[in-house]
Amino acid sequence: MLAMPIAHYLAQSSQPSVSVLSERAVTKIISDAVYGQECARRVERVDVIRTASIVADGTAIFLLDGQFVMFLSSDEYRDAADQQRSAMVSMKKALGDELGERILPVVAAGLLCEKSFLVLPICKPLMAGRIGRRLQRPRITRQILPWLRALAMRAEGPEEDSQFAPSLQALAQMDDLRDDIRQDAKRLQDAIETGALKVRHSPMHGDLWRNNIMERDGRLVVIDWAGSARQGYAMYDLLRFHQSFGLSDKRLGAEMNWYIKTLGSRDAVSAHLLGALGHYAIRMGEFPRDRFLILAADCYNALQSGLDRSTALE
Repeated sequence: MLAMPIAHYLAQSSQPSVSVLSERAVTKIISDAVYGQECARRVERVDVIRTASIVADGTAIFLLDGQFVMFLSSDEYRDAADQQRSAMVSMKKALGDELGERILPVVAAGLLCEKSFLVLPICKPLMAGRIGRRLQRPRITRQILPWLRALAMRAEGPEEDSQFAPSLQALAQMDDLRDDIRQDAKRLQDAIETGALKVRHSPMHGDLWRNNIMERDGRLVVIDWAGSARQGYAMYDLLRFHQSFGLSDKRLGAEMNWYIKTLGSRDAVSAHLLGALGHYAIRMGEFPRDRFLILAADCYNALQSGLDRSTALE
């Protein structure tokens, strides 16, 4: 990490039409947000974690006084950090105290040079490397998989299946998507529209891989809720978790059996995964289409593998 004048970064990364702030003015804005305007305490050190992101709407990240992490929107997507804040607050409220405990509290939020920022408590990343992953995997699966099951049981919205058919339709109409995925999406869309298949939405994180699971005060927390949905799809988080942590065949099969029973059928399980993919296809934005096609194929393959393993355990 590097210590640098944050005002210098803001001046470099903002449009010429935006008023330049002094280092003192920037520090005051952040300090007032973090510690409160009535408190004399001021942010004393700002370290750079990153100033560029691989995604277009990614944020710059800074460490404040070694205690807090600040996410600052880019000039192209000035409300990115505020969207993150809004998603976190909304989901935490919807999930309640017990399930929402895995979502970090928002320390502060505001604007710097017309770009939104968000401040969260500092967390510790999971252990890196193959050995570290192997050592931590049992604890992570013991905590996260029951949490995902609890999310799957939380129906959302007045119309429990309101977005399934449009999402499946969007996936079925992607001409460059694999034919078997498109055909399955169309089949499930028809089944939902005719009433032959009953499904319901549930809360979804939307990007549950290992870098978005961290530790704080001895417990696991989940970060990066920008792509979450209260009316989401249960299977997507499970399969993304499996792709990142590599569940055993037996464990994946057992999870699939639980979801089949809870969601009602194997088709319901498939509709949840393909519905999620359609949901993101509609909202792809700046996400590269070729990467989405690979992601969709990988998720669908993992789904089919999991369903096969569930059959073997029956």
